[in-house]
Amino acid sequence: MRKNFISTASLLLLATPYCYAQGYTLAKANVIIVILIFIVAVLIILGGYSLYYNRIISRRNEQMQRILTVLNEYRDLLGNSELSLDQQEEVLQQKLQASKKVKAVLKDDKPSFSVKMDARLNKERPFTDPDFDHDALVRFMGVDNATFCTLVPRYQEPARTLDYINSLRAEYAAKLLMDRSDYTSDELALKCGFRSTDDYNHAFKFAFGITPADYLASMSRMFKKKEHRVAS
Repeated sequence: MRKNFISTASLLLLATPYCYAQGYTLAKANVIIVILIFIVAVLIILGGYSLYYNRIISRRNEQMQRILTVLNEYRDLLGNSELSLDQQEEVLQQKLQASKKVKAVLKDDKPSFSVKMDARLNKERPFTDPDFDHDALVRFMGVDNATFCTLVPRYQEPARTLDYINSLRAEYAAKLLMDRSDYTSDELALKCGFRSTDDYNHAFKFAFGITPADYLASMSRMFKKKEHRVAS
């Protein structure tokens, strides 16, 4: 992409002297230059979109990796036959205490408004209400809309705020599927605050890059491999 852009830009710089050398009329030369300018603009737009798309994919991969890491730790603990139920509970309590310490550090460091917002939303889950939208989020955080947009400028537009809320709903759906894989799509859509199954499927794929069905299939394959290793 960069090579093509440089080549096109070079052609654009050479277009005028080339047209004069070929004896083209002024009108014809202008047409050629306009076409080259259009090509350069298209390449710039494509390059910007490519960077934006790669950023989205990277964020989805990070979310998926975070969920898979937690899931692996939880499954490894439950699959450890050397630990009694009491010992497993003790390990879980230790992990919980470690999580609380991390939250305490964040509190001492006076986390940003967006960090506090994420924490509150994930704890209280008001997004399970289908009517929870941009205005509801502003009220939930106890600020006016102008203050909210100043503190979280990327969510000034209600549509982008809804994308954020739907990503939280999708993450919650993924967590529910970790505990129970027999939920139907309709049940998950209702539990997580989506108005329809289509909205749920679209948001899940947007958040993780795969459909809920593909997600379940990958989880199933992973668990089968773990069970096979334990049995061996």
